[in-house]
Amino acid sequence: MSRKTRKKAESFAAETSATERKNLGVEQRSLIANAANDITIPFYTGALQHADDTLIQRGGGKGLKIYDEIKRDTHASACLTKRNKHLVAREWEVNAASEKPLDVEAADFVRDVLKTLPFDRICEDLSGGALLKGFAVSEIIWQRDGNRIRPERIVSHDQRRFAFGQDERPRLLTWTNMNDGIELPDRKFIVHRYGVVGNNPYGLGLGHQLFWAVLFKREGVAFWLHFLDKFAGPTVIAETPYGMLSDEQRRLLNNLASIRTSSAVTVPVGTAVKFLEAARSGSVSYQDWLDYWDKQISICILGETLTTDIGSNGSRAAAETHADMLDLLVDSDADHLSDSLHEQLVCWLIDYNFPGAAIPHVWRVRPSNEKAKAETRKAKADAATSEHAALIDIIASAAHIEDDDTAREFITAFDLTHNLSDEAIDRLVEARFAFMEGKRPKRTPDHMPAFSTLFGPLGSKKNGI
Repeated sequence: MSRKTRKKAESFAAETSATERKNLGVEQRSLIANAANDITIPFYTGALQHADDTLIQRGGGKGLKIYDEIKRDTHASACLTKRNKHLVAREWEVNAASEKPLDVEAADFVRDVLKTLPFDRICEDLSGGALLKGFAVSEIIWQRDGNRIRPERIVSHDQRRFAFGQDERPRLLTWTNMNDGIELPDRKFIVHRYGVVGNNPYGLGLGHQLFWAVLFKREGVAFWLHFLDKFAGPTVIAETPYGMLSDEQRRLLNNLASIRTSSAVTVPVGTAVKFLEAARSGSVSYQDWLDYWDKQISICILGETLTTDIGSNGSRAAAETHADMLDLLVDSDADHLSDSLHEQLVCWLIDYNFPGAAIPHVWRVRPSNEKAKAETRKAKADAATSEHAALIDIIASAAHIEDDDTAREFITAFDLTHNLSDEAIDRLVEARFAFMEGKRPKRTPDHMPAFSTLFGPLGSKKNGI
């Protein structure tokens, strides 16, 4: 093949490849593994069904109502509230998408709208509901305010009133349509989801895990009450003479049953009354059972245990370490909530009032840990001081080397000059004789400025970094 023919072939191949990249097929621009052919979603007609195994097995006619019973457990309720309050306690901020005047004005408008709303309560309803049940729905009532459109109020709804279609949009279940629900208008309902997997628009909240832990704990309490009832007082045994009629035996049994609350009781002549004390050995208690499930509940919700119950073997340092895990979970919750607000409420505000503007972001900011920052700064300062002193020793040793290239190689071999420019290293090589024994400054904080003045602080912009 000639050079000319080869160039034509290469040009044709390049044009063909570019055309294929620009003209994407339909299958490349659409979701193939969608809800319509998802074999993991239970049978549906017009609305998708829950894929929560716990809800399918134990929900019955109550549906999501069974997860409300989790909040009746004081420990589970406290942990859920703690995680949610930890989120809404953070300050929020609105950041413009760019420095363009239109984008900045749009961000200012969104910030003003959120300030006029009970924004923390709105976030708490969305985040708390989705965390437990997988999704939460809030409805926006819009109003006109001059030439602007803004929410008058935002109302949270019970999740049991909603279903989702194949398009993942919410549908309202009504008395006339209990199965598929009715279609809802655009830009009206905010949906926040937690634990979304695949094509399941309902999400998967912590309720499907907490249900069993709370159920087993509740059953343990029932057995504990029975245990206390048995061991609180002895069992009364009456030995009746032969021939006592059944009616008389029943009356005697009723009298003996009231012996716990009575100071005296009468029995027929010839009846012997004894007391049977319950006996038990071993160290296993129902308290251990309840403590175990409380820890499992804490781990499920908070990812740790010591910020809720430090126990007898805990420590302040361990509790602070566990608090970092809680912060990571809340960081994730805050990011997911910010995404939901960005894609829905904030986007709708911009579409209504600032068409063409970029969508600003709403963030929940983690509080600054000043103690950790101070410790980090101190550690960096100590490390810089140590490197500073070590470099002086290396330069002083290099002063015994006459050849500049060899001295440079020696100085750079210790990986303490990786942040210095070539010019700064050349200056160190030239000045190495000033640091010979008897001439170099002492390595004390009072003499450090002299070295910094000569060479500049290590890693600074003065050295070309």
